[in-house]
Amino acid sequence: MLVFRTGLICKLGRKRNVPFVTGQTTIWAAAVIHALGTINFLFDKSSKPYISIDEINDFFGTKKSTTGNKSKEIRDLLKFGYWDGEFSTKRMARSNPFANFIMVNGFITSAK
Repeated sequence: MLVFRTGLICKLGRKRNVPFVTGQTTIWAAAVIHALGTINFLFDKSSKPYISIDEINDFFGTKKSTTGNKSKEIRDLLKFGYWDGEFSTKRMARSNPFANFIMVNGFITSAK
């Protein structure tokens, strides 16, 4: 089961220009699911859980391009991507290929 943290909405709400104050609630809801799903590979058929982007848009009654654009806006605004420490699922955190690396004086090295 994919667990979404309410911290994303709270974090967006603390921005100077709160993005979801304007626009349709359903579009923002779909975009939040899309943004979190994107960084957690929810749309990859080989991962579990899996759901298609079309299924999310059908559920919320939104358009693929609008949801995708708002999702990108959220990810850019919060500066998060794949294997994000705050918004990744436990499964994604365990599979993080960068977990055992650190940066020392500008160089990436093994933490071991």
